[in-house]
Amino acid sequence: MSNDEGVTSYRSKPAAFTGVVLLAVGLWLMIDTLVRGSGRTALMVIGVVLALGTVVFALTLRAAVFAGPERLVIRNPFRGIEIPWGAIDEIRAEYSLEVRAQGKSFHIWAIPVSLRERKRALRANARATAEDPMDRGHSSVHYIPQAAVADHALADLRGMAEQFAKESTGDVKAVWYLPVLAPIVVGIVLAAVAAAL
Repeated sequence: MSNDEGVTSYRSKPAAFTGVVLLAVGLWLMIDTLVRGSGRTALMVIGVVLALGTVVFALTLRAAVFAGPERLVIRNPFRGIEIPWGAIDEIRAEYSLEVRAQGKSFHIWAIPVSLRERKRALRANARATAEDPMDRGHSSVHYIPQAAVADHALADLRGMAEQFAKESTGDVKAVWYLPVLAPIVVGIVLAAVAAAL
């Protein structure tokens, strides 16, 4: 999560790390095949790496959420969604973070909901309460309850929705992101041509 001029962005750091590693392996395979291979093999590897690499990029590096005073922007792997705060009916996190707006449901890929992380936070909170049930700690610093990353994001987004709902109105815009879809199609076509040779 980062904040830049009133816009808060959310991304999954583990997903981004995994994406960079997988793309590096794909690039290494492509270079190795171009140096050592030829003809049909090289064409097949280029097609497969292009298609799979684009899917990996879309799933790991492209996914992000940007929350600003004007609107909520959800950048999912294959679609971009802009939702004015006033159009939001509900934001919830069960098995995934979901925004309901104008009768439609949009899942947020960039903020994964971890049930394990939730359970860990609940155990830590229960342990802290059991150790000091009357909150009579000798230190002046009070215990801050723990929460999962998705639950922090959920609270932030709900707060922004309440704060900016009156000023931010309009319709939901959802569009397919063609710069991700085109390389996948090209990669599949190259792989199919190589298989047919």
